[in-house]
Parts: sequence; C-alpha cells; structure tokens
Amino acid sequence: MNKDRLIELLLIPYNELSNNPDLKKELIEYYKFIYGVKACSSCKDKFPKYYQELMENGIEKLTKKSESNFKLRSNIGLLQINFGSGLFISQTEAPDELCIEFLKANPKRISLFEKYPDNWMDLINNENENADVE
Repeated sequence: MNKDRLIELLLIPYNELSNNPDLKKELIEYYKFIYGVKACSSCKDKFPKYYQELMENGIEKLTKKSESNFKLRSNIGLLQINFGSGLFISQTEAPDELCIEFLKANPKRISLFEKYPDNWMDLINNENENADVE
C-alpha cells in the first residue's frame, strides 16, 4: 500500500470507482489498512462513506503512518489493549508504548506481531519495574 496508488485511485471519478468492482475492492482495502477497521465490500451504502473519509484525510493518515518497532500480522485488524481501556492498536497505529502495554498485559500476545524488537521481553520487564517503583 503506497501513497501514490491511493492518490491515483482518488483521482478517478466516484462513479467510475463505484461501478468497477476491482477498483472498489482496492479502495476498500486501503480504507481497512489506513483506519484499521473491518469494512464491508458488499454494503452499497457504506462505500460512499469510505470514499469520503479517504478523500478527506486518507492520504494524510497513510503518510503519517507511524514508524514503530512493532507491526501486527497482516491478518489482524484492531486490538484493544485491555478490556474497557479505550486504547487500541492496529496495522496503522502501533506505537511502541502501546504495544509494550499490550504485551505487558499478556506476553503470549507476541504471536500477534510479525515484527517486534529482539529485546521485547526486556522492554516489558522494564515497564513492570517502573510501575512497581511508582
């Protein structure tokens, strides 16, 4: 997924996009990737919303995609850090601090990542030690 291709897609008139199943599917994939949510490709009433959101800030969000030492596996969408916390990580938003918090709650969650630092266990233990001091 790259910014140039998204720009190309968004330059195509809406009617052409919505009537071409391949282009429509590709744009929906960008939407899922950028916003880290599930999207319905067969819901006719949702595609205009996806298109509008991508037009408004999709390129900016894709450009600002944070560089993190952690990356979720590609088949994973959105994960809540702790039940009821309101904090989430996704393909596009996986800052180191949140990922460490996520792993601190359950280190077995490391299997959900395709990229992570070699010293991830040390990072979790350092976080736990800092919490004990406070």
